[in-house]
Amino acid sequence: MQKTKVTVLVALFVVGFAVIAPAVEACAASDGWTQVAVRSLKAYPDLEETVWQKVPIMPPNGQYDMIGLHRLVKKGIKPLGVLFILPGTWSSGEQLISNPPEDPWTKFENYTQAIYWANRGFDVYSIDYRTHFVPITLPKDQLSFMAEWGWDQWISDIKEAINKAKEISGAKRIYLAGESFGGVAAMNYAAKYWKEDLKGLIVLDPGAAGLVGVVGAKNPKPTNTFNLPAALEAMNAAGNWGTEVHGDKGIFLFKYADANPGAPAEFPPGTPLQPPTNPLTGKPWANISEWCAFAIYMAWGPGGVSNIYGGYGKASVMIHTCATFDRYWPTRLSLETMAYNDWENCPYLPYDFDEHYSEIDVPLIAFQSQFFGYKLYGEFKRGIANPDITVKVLWGYGHLDVYSGEFSMNDVSAPVYEWMVSRRMLVGCGRLNINCKWICGEAAMYINATTIDFKVDGVRVPWTITSQYTIKTLEIYNGKGTLGCISVLISKDCNVGAAAGTNAFFLGELV
Repeated sequence: MQKTKVTVLVALFVVGFAVIAPAVEACAASDGWTQVAVRSLKAYPDLEETVWQKVPIMPPNGQYDMIGLHRLVKKGIKPLGVLFILPGTWSSGEQLISNPPEDPWTKFENYTQAIYWANRGFDVYSIDYRTHFVPITLPKDQLSFMAEWGWDQWISDIKEAINKAKEISGAKRIYLAGESFGGVAAMNYAAKYWKEDLKGLIVLDPGAAGLVGVVGAKNPKPTNTFNLPAALEAMNAAGNWGTEVHGDKGIFLFKYADANPGAPAEFPPGTPLQPPTNPLTGKPWANISEWCAFAIYMAWGPGGVSNIYGGYGKASVMIHTCATFDRYWPTRLSLETMAYNDWENCPYLPYDFDEHYSEIDVPLIAFQSQFFGYKLYGEFKRGIANPDITVKVLWGYGHLDVYSGEFSMNDVSAPVYEWMVSRRMLVGCGRLNINCKWICGEAAMYINATTIDFKVDGVRVPWTITSQYTIKTLEIYNGKGTLGCISVLISKDCNVGAAAGTNAFFLGELV
């Protein structure tokens, strides 16, 4: 009986490949990208980083309007899939990926998620936002060019970078991850482009200035009062175009501490840092590193940035992270976040992102730190269409501990890897027989470790997986549900799949 099922599926599979194959075309080359570097990683010479840059399509297009794309992949392999990471506030693709041999700092996979995932076979990408091209020496009163840097620009820039990553890799859809602000950006991007580009969302302690109430769903209690035009007018009048990381010129203090970890607790050298003693011990600071570790620990309330004193963050790693941030972040992004978050239907933005969260139909996994994400927003809300949602609260964690903490490799990087490799998504056409009525049309099939989730023309039906096995490069899944039995066959060589059951049929492409 089992052999008959497989034979029927193979026949369907061959027909499906004939139908689908003509639609599989190489993407046209993107315009404007210039390759600027190809290099190995310092501690991992078998990993290769490639960097591209371009002037973004969406205006403004001034002196500092540039974006970058970083790719990290193991040499000579066929990748398991494509993962694109959106950096957080003040962060960049360079910070998350780059570590050329001449770099005095050495990145290791236990503190660097991009390296962990690339080492295990994923083709990893990240973006340099426009903020990364603003010189850190530029005075704050010369940031007027940031006045128009809002969500339109950010989403358009991300779209350009993802298009390029898809072109390079040949992937039809990708996993999109986001750290901090990047988690919010990933949700907003998915609200607009999930159907075109994505097969899964990975949100890592998401949060953003201007975001209140909840993460993962539309704000349930909007006041419909925030006046964005008035807020932008006040921003321009005050010349408050950008927010500075670590406060006024604080980036230079952390850069000095990163380069001189054993120096006295003075900055500039000769000027003692305040307070003169460690409030936790009552003793004078041993060095500038101890002062910085305390400052990081206390910055957003105890443990908020990193729970260094709880053992969840390593001081030298967190200081280096703080030293390698970009200096400025556009105020407009925060004001626009406040606007769409505060309005039921935001009248100020061309696209009301959170209004469309409920339409996002790809699996999602979310991680929240106890002392930042969970403390500020409560547990991540299950506000998207897809039922495959995993939420993990990381007790004891501060914000940066999620990305580069002492336990993040085992608690975050490894579970994300397992989550990605255990999921399949197919898109194509199909039909379901419900109450003797056939529903036919555009279809998607989502498979995880326990469930075959089949959606046809907006109607969703789950099957519980009863068995799964592999024959060479073919994967076979069998399931039972309210509509009877179903069997699914996937060819990982040809990236196509077919399914047949008592009341179901599907032909499609593995994306």
